[in-house]
Amino acid sequence: MRHGRRGAALVLLTLACAATSGCVYTIAGANPPPLAAAAPPPPPPPRVEQTVGDFAFTLEGGKMITSNYAGRLLNDAILKHWKARGYISEATYVEAGRFSGSAPYQITLSGSQYGDSSLLAQVLSGLTLFLLPYSVEQQYDVQYALTDVASGQTYHASIAGSDEAWVELFLVFALPVGQRGHEETIARLGDHLYAQLRAQGAFAPPPPAAPPSAAP
Repeated sequence: MRHGRRGAALVLLTLACAATSGCVYTIAGANPPPLAAAAPPPPPPPRVEQTVGDFAFTLEGGKMITSNYAGRLLNDAILKHWKARGYISEATYVEAGRFSGSAPYQITLSGSQYGDSSLLAQVLSGLTLFLLPYSVEQQYDVQYALTDVASGQTYHASIAGSDEAWVELFLVFALPVGQRGHEETIARLGDHLYAQLRAQGAFAPPPPAAPPSAAP
């Protein structure tokens, strides 16, 4: 009976960590490298509307999810970092082609995400209830098109990066720090994209209003 309870508890723990990514530990890749200094935030940070354009998602040997959903997850993570940096005040998702024009800037993400993983390693890991580890190396290729609604000008930025995720049952004990590597990669992607756009003149503060002319 005691062994049966332990087995049931192990199964429940395995299912829980698989559902919540609690058995995952991520490592940031070498690219993109961190910026020497973060670009300054715009005064004040604007609102943006964001959507996903042509985005491809592939995971070798793993479960597929829709490309639009994967692109939205990636875009949400990057813009969450932008908000934490003070680059934007808010980001609202809209369906492709349905920008309302109510926000000063519109962002469209495109590109690809490719996950390289061994199907055999995944199968063996599943058969052992994740006692045997497997890894997924994620490659990101991100392009941003940013449109300034007031001027109609569109700016472009692109960056590539990577990270690696290890999956194993006892990595549940690393849950508090398990996503740090992925978060570091997202932060670097976001910093590079924003710096490229800012260097082109995007997010520039409006010119000061001309003083009223003196009456003759």
